[in-house]
Amino acid sequence: MNTSKPHAATPLRRAHDAALALTFVGMAAYEFVELRFLEAPRGAMAPFAVVVHALQVAVVLAAAYTVLRAWREKTAHEESLARMVEKVVFAQEEERRRIAYDLHDGVAPLIVSARQHVETSRDVSGADPARAAAELTRGVERLGQAIVEMRHVLRALRPSTIDADGLAAAVRRSLDEAARDAGWTVRFADSLGDEALPAAVETAAFRIVQEAITNAARHARATSLEVELAREAGSVRVVVRDRGVGFAVSAVTSRGLGLASMQERARLLGGACVVEGDPATGTTITAHLPLRAGVAP
Repeated sequence: MNTSKPHAATPLRRAHDAALALTFVGMAAYEFVELRFLEAPRGAMAPFAVVVHALQVAVVLAAAYTVLRAWREKTAHEESLARMVEKVVFAQEEERRRIAYDLHDGVAPLIVSARQHVETSRDVSGADPARAAAELTRGVERLGQAIVEMRHVLRALRPSTIDADGLAAAVRRSLDEAARDAGWTVRFADSLGDEALPAAVETAAFRIVQEAITNAARHARATSLEVELAREAGSVRVVVRDRGVGFAVSAVTSRGLGLASMQERARLLGGACVVEGDPATGTTITAHLPLRAGVAP
């Protein structure tokens, strides 16, 4: 992800600060010279004149500082927005790549394989009916696998179920559908309460759960899956735990696992997502999503 814009603005801001500091020093020096040598008040009014002049200088400096502070806050806000836009664009592009990967490496090969088996069955049906029947059976199996893969893709494109049913119900439905496809035993725990969650938090939680379910189905050879959603003080905790073949997270580079996508979703809200893998016990994904979302650094 390109983050050059915020860093490029830092030297410019420092140059502005230095220029303003020099301006303050210059103003103070000029006022001192003017007061000491040019106006040089005399008599009983001299101390009063000095105080008034000093107050004038203080007012000017305070006004300049106020303008500077407002400008700095505006600049910092613009930089935060720029970082957030970059991260949103990154997340969108990552999601497009993931969907393209799912279709190219998951659905398409199964359909091509099914077609080849069907064509082979057609070609040998007259000379070898037994082989033709076997090839046709394999083709039907490949089509069934393609349907399962396509359901995974469709679930990833269907966050609108949150709007209709709420986060807990949407996750429960997604988990049940995946369990039917994979033959898992599943456990779902929900302690979110009745108070509505921010839409961005619901969407991020739902996507993280979807990604974790997909990983478990494709890579973990899991027999069971546990999902927990809990409202904590100021945040929502999401835990997805599979009882399958885990992995060493530091050694994973496969684009198919989508770990960076889950972590980036949490970071966009100012939260965190931790993935723990163990070849003996499976994989646990834990995300903490602040209810008051902020721009991650």
